[in-house]
Amino acid sequence: MLLVQLVQDLAPGLVDLGSWSEVSRVWLSHSSIDWAVLAQQFDTDVFRGTRAIIGDFIQSGKLWTLLIGIGIGYMLRALTSYG
Repeated sequence: MLLVQLVQDLAPGLVDLGSWSEVSRVWLSHSSIDWAVLAQQFDTDVFRGTRAIIGDFIQSGKLWTLLIGIGIGYMLRALTSYG
């Protein structure tokens, strides 16, 4: 609180939140950005790459290789572990 009081005493316009909200309102009203057009410029399918990678993983047979490797590794671990 002491720091806020000190800043208010030294520069009263800096801490006045009402003036900052007025500045932001004026800036936004004069901004020439059309947010709807800007939103259309971006790719909205964020999982496209992930689906492509998983689809390739399944179609290439790597999924079966992974499952067989896990099975063989589990059996080898069971055969070589003591106890």
